[in-house]
Amino acid sequence: MKEKQLKRRVQEKIADPQCGDDLFLIGYAMYLATTVWVTTMFPMTKMVQALCMLISLICIAIKIFLYGKYSMKKVLILVVTGLYCVVGLYRNHYVYPLIWFVLIAGSDQVPFEKILKVYLLIVGAIVFLAFAASMLGVIPNLQYETSTRGIRNSFGIIYPTDCGAHVFFWMLTFFYLKGKNLRGVHYLFGLITTWAVYHFCNARIDAGSILMTTSLFGLGNFISYDSKCSRRIKRIWERLWERLGGMVMPLLAFVSILFTYLYSDGNPLWAKMDSTLLARFRLGKQAFEEYGLKLFGQKIPMNGNGGTVEWIEDYFFLDCSYVNILLTWGLILFLSVMILFIYSCTKNRKDLYFQYAIAAIAVNSMIAHHLMDVAYNPFVLAIAAGVIMRASGLGKNRIK
Repeated sequence: MKEKQLKRRVQEKIADPQCGDDLFLIGYAMYLATTVWVTTMFPMTKMVQALCMLISLICIAIKIFLYGKYSMKKVLILVVTGLYCVVGLYRNHYVYPLIWFVLIAGSDQVPFEKILKVYLLIVGAIVFLAFAASMLGVIPNLQYETSTRGIRNSFGIIYPTDCGAHVFFWMLTFFYLKGKNLRGVHYLFGLITTWAVYHFCNARIDAGSILMTTSLFGLGNFISYDSKCSRRIKRIWERLWERLGGMVMPLLAFVSILFTYLYSDGNPLWAKMDSTLLARFRLGKQAFEEYGLKLFGQKIPMNGNGGTVEWIEDYFFLDCSYVNILLTWGLILFLSVMILFIYSCTKNRKDLYFQYAIAAIAVNSMIAHHLMDVAYNPFVLAIAAGVIMRASGLGKNRIK
């Protein structure tokens, strides 16, 4: 009798759709933790890393095959996209597109709010642990001395800008989940974090991105919910983001790629730009000239900073996410990424906070390379995950 009851309970548990969500969240949490851990100075062998990733992907695969409910349209899209990723892997030897394919397929109808809360917990815990360990001398706090920017701390992360990027995406996720419940103390926290990232890490793009996030969410809440703002302005603001929010990333991607392609050492106009920005244009133009544009991408050897304070003599890295993805993943997958974000913004067009978040990521991605990095950007999963429904500022918020 007990065996039958136990068997029935197991069958009921397996039949529960919540079990599928839990399988994905467990797999995602394990994969996320592994990728974030690799960005710290904590040791991890290749074997342990591969084992953790394998187990996490198995959990997600079980969720897909046992609990996935896909329409014929979705199945067709998954098959075509999967083939693109496999061909891309064969041509360019980058596994990330295939990993994202599995994660997106597995996240289908999983509540996006739960995914983001898992992200906040995992990333927050590991980054804080790395910070504490570096302050206690357990792992190195890599410090980079520069003549113009002072000492740049990495606080247990492999490089100061990677530390800043973790903080930016964490803050962005936190602000997004808070939504209209953001208060003055949260905006103050955003301003203090902006100062800390700039002062201690000197990660200017990430500090600027945090400031932009704080300002954009603050302005958005003021316009949507403050009684001092007219109803007409509220409507204009909301309609503007609903209709044009999805175009922000493709537009900035086009501008970034165009400027990179048109860059010329001999043109005096470029000399007026910031040296860090110029270096990104120069290396991007070099990549265009040496490797060219391919449909399915190509393997481009890169040698970037991080993990050591030693000077990298043969430095070559494509920091701009758009140029990086276009040249390494290829034109087809680059366009797929743009369509992914356009669709996500369209799907979440009533959620202004989602539009703000993607806009902030789009600006950050013009200079930083974390757009399609699992360890940093959880918003990629919004394309398939369950929508967080929020009414406009003229009505009430609701989440389902």
